[in-house]
Amino acid sequence: MLTVTEHNKRLPEEFRKYFWDVDYDHLILEKYPKFIAERIMNYGDLDSVRWLQSVLDREFIRSVVLNSRNLNPKTRNYWELVLG
Repeated sequence: MLTVTEHNKRLPEEFRKYFWDVDYDHLILEKYPKFIAERIMNYGDLDSVRWLQSVLDREFIRSVVLNSRNLNPKTRNYWELVLG
């Protein structure tokens, strides 16, 4: 599911803007992968989406798209097209 290394256990500082309502310093990819994926898919830019795809495998991202109640409809539609 995750490709976690020391450098990506914590999120990059530039992603802080996507997590305005939570304690960013305690967000860890291993612990909250679905929440982090949903936020980046809904609000992220191209660089953050590329990062997401580099640390989460395609099947995990697909399962988030299919099962999440937190993706907005346009985001869900986009990811369904991207993932096939």
